[in-house]
Amino acid sequence: MIDKLFFSYSGNSLPLNPFYDREDMDIKRNRKISEPTHHLLGGVAVEVRHIDTDDHTRLAVSRIKPRGADSLSIPVILVHGSYSTRNFWISSKGVGLGAYLADHGFDVWIPELRGHGLSPKGDLFSKITAQDQIRYDLPAIQEAVYAQTGSAAFWIGHSFGGLFMIAALSTGWLNHDMVRGIITFGSQISYGDGYLKIPPVAWTLSLLLKVLGNFPAPAFGLGPEKEAAGTMLETIRWKKFRGKWTDSDGGSYWDGLKKIKIPVLTYAAAKDKNDPPAGCRKIHKRLGSIDKMFMVLGKDNGFSKDYDHVGMVVSREAQEEVWPDIVGWLKDRI
Repeated sequence: MIDKLFFSYSGNSLPLNPFYDREDMDIKRNRKISEPTHHLLGGVAVEVRHIDTDDHTRLAVSRIKPRGADSLSIPVILVHGSYSTRNFWISSKGVGLGAYLADHGFDVWIPELRGHGLSPKGDLFSKITAQDQIRYDLPAIQEAVYAQTGSAAFWIGHSFGGLFMIAALSTGWLNHDMVRGIITFGSQISYGDGYLKIPPVAWTLSLLLKVLGNFPAPAFGLGPEKEAAGTMLETIRWKKFRGKWTDSDGGSYWDGLKKIKIPVLTYAAAKDKNDPPAGCRKIHKRLGSIDKMFMVLGKDNGFSKDYDHVGMVVSREAQEEVWPDIVGWLKDRI
């Protein structure tokens, strides 16, 4: 549907990253990565490896090798959002965008951020922060995938997964040279969760999180995973009254957006109340990319329905209307 609106990105060279030390990159290519264990999810062959981050945290990464007749050998990394696991991208029945991309020739990698899914929670689970995942998890994943494939990757992120990707690119913690392009779904920080703008509510929730050590998302039907208190407290810091989207040292993630020059496709969902299109557009407009596209998934743009936050990726309608456009966008930029 949207392929007619895109202009082609034909350059094979990738944008230079001014933040990254090449000698350091060569060293980290040898990062420890385990031998794979082999599993079947609904008939889909999945390899699971474990990698170690620079702060000595173990992460699980699932891989679905290309299954289509035309193998492209191009890696695509899928990053889940809050309260989630790899099952957002491939279900226990083998259904999901991950399997679909592999069927179209892509080499699919699905990491689970620290404390999620097959990645161990550990004794310090409650202290896991968003910055831990941005600063350590995503670079470790990037380096491990490059070490295994020798190729720059596309990155696709849902919700905070996409927001973390953008933050890591903004700071240079992700190497721009090793990113072919990014796609985000419902990734923003400016709107939604309006109750956090009320100081007594933000204070009370922060106190409860410190006592509980986690946010019990499954109890509220928000997802299969608890979220660490440290991550939720950081989210409150970003979204509260006069909150700022910054790292722990006060550096603004907004400031580096103009340095992101890689191709970008930003999706927002027309019925997404928590991460509305206006917030997604606000980040998108500040990106320095020339090849960038913004799309609201809704009836006004010719889609069969007004999508919501989760359905924009995992619904039956998304399989028919959105997934093919993703494949087309990726292939146009190889």
